[in-house]
Amino acid sequence: MSALRAVLPTGIVALVLALPAAAAVWQPPATWLGQAQCIHLKEAGWRANSGNGFFGGMQFMAATWKRVGGQPDPAFKHPGDPAHPFSATPAEQLYRAWRLWKRDGGTWRSWGAVGASCSS
Repeated sequence: MSALRAVLPTGIVALVLALPAAAAVWQPPATWLGQAQCIHLKEAGWRANSGNGFFGGMQFMAATWKRVGGQPDPAFKHPGDPAHPFSATPAEQLYRAWRLWKRDGGTWRSWGAVGASCSS
């Protein structure tokens, strides 16, 4: 497990660097990336569509995803259907999480107890 934790920060940084040009100005601090990694590890896989109304590695509700500029995803019409995994890239999910975090006043409140446990 410690080897996995050592590799994850590098992987998340690589995802951020792979963002589309429209989000190229987005450069979150390392502290934020560490907190986002913590939330992701406690939430779900990047392609999650488990049928609980939340999607992806940061567990967005469809309405929240759209509110922070995410495009509609086929998974939203097929909750819980493994044939329709969440298709947004991990980099896109992190960018949308950043936008939500900023809208929440620089807090992880939208992620409830998980967000609180990862931001302390």
